[in-house]
Amino acid sequence: MPTKTPVAEAERLIKPKLEESYDPQSLIALAPIHTDQTVADVGSGPGWLSVPLAKYLYGGKLYAVDIQEGMLEKFSERAEQFRLHNVETVLSKESTIPLDAESLDGLVLSGTLNEATRAKSLFKECVRLLKPAGWLAVVEWLPSETESEFGPPAKQRISMDSVVEMGAGLGLSRVRSRHIGPSHYVVIFKK
Repeated sequence: MPTKTPVAEAERLIKPKLEESYDPQSLIALAPIHTDQTVADVGSGPGWLSVPLAKYLYGGKLYAVDIQEGMLEKFSERAEQFRLHNVETVLSKESTIPLDAESLDGLVLSGTLNEATRAKSLFKECVRLLKPAGWLAVVEWLPSETESEFGPPAKQRISMDSVVEMGAGLGLSRVRSRHIGPSHYVVIFKK
């Protein structure tokens, strides 16, 4: 069964080592994101990615979505520290996000599918939230034959081909896919 990152490890998530992360600006450059959009970071944790996304969305809005209230509290503290007023936290269930259907221009799932008990159900819920022509960016850990000290166990990692297949099965079109950072890949979809 997939494991969730405990709230006690939030500080490690905010300041990851190079092997554990990627440059958020790389994702922003690849995604069809605009400064006035409404975007959700699903599985936001303490906001390692949510903060740069919110800064970029200076004319829009960012929803930081997580299933752990403690992670959202950590993000709220960081948002206040950075004086981000275009953010809202959303406590969700794993495969049910309390936002209106077709309410988002874009959505990011970064390192979230590998922690989901039902990854396909979560993916489907994310598609429900996207407006027509909305975009979805999935960032996951590169598959590994052996266990690593960084990231999820090898058996929890989801291949890029599996993510592309899930997206296609839900009617999404792949815009681009590539490696992003030393340990991750990204797949960008359009609804």
